[in-house]
Amino acid sequence: MATAYVFDLDGYEFPRGDVPARGPFVEFSPQRWSEQDVLGTAAPGTILTMIGTQSQRWTFVSHAVTATKDKLLAVYNGQVAVTLKTPQNTTGFSVIMTRLVIQYAEPIENGKFLCEFELMAR
Repeated sequence: MATAYVFDLDGYEFPRGDVPARGPFVEFSPQRWSEQDVLGTAAPGTILTMIGTQSQRWTFVSHAVTATKDKLLAVYNGQVAVTLKTPQNTTGFSVIMTRLVIQYAEPIENGKFLCEFELMAR
């Protein structure tokens, strides 16, 4: 089995079996590229967009116990920046959860929930 790495999201340390990544991941500052996000429409056929630098994003999949699933729901529903501590960055950095998908209302094998979530650096 892979080495256990400590991940801490908003003061909640992921249990060994729920760890969303199997090793340190790459952190970098935003580059000089842009992404268009649709902000709304002003008239039929008109789309308003904002162009600018996008923050780094990470997508994680976790086979989560009930406590982990509940913490992910709390962070997502709060929609505020929280601290993510990783194996290589134990002081942590600010992230916001932009997407959370819990596949099933009932746990799958071993009493765990299949959770996919996306964190974006703030």
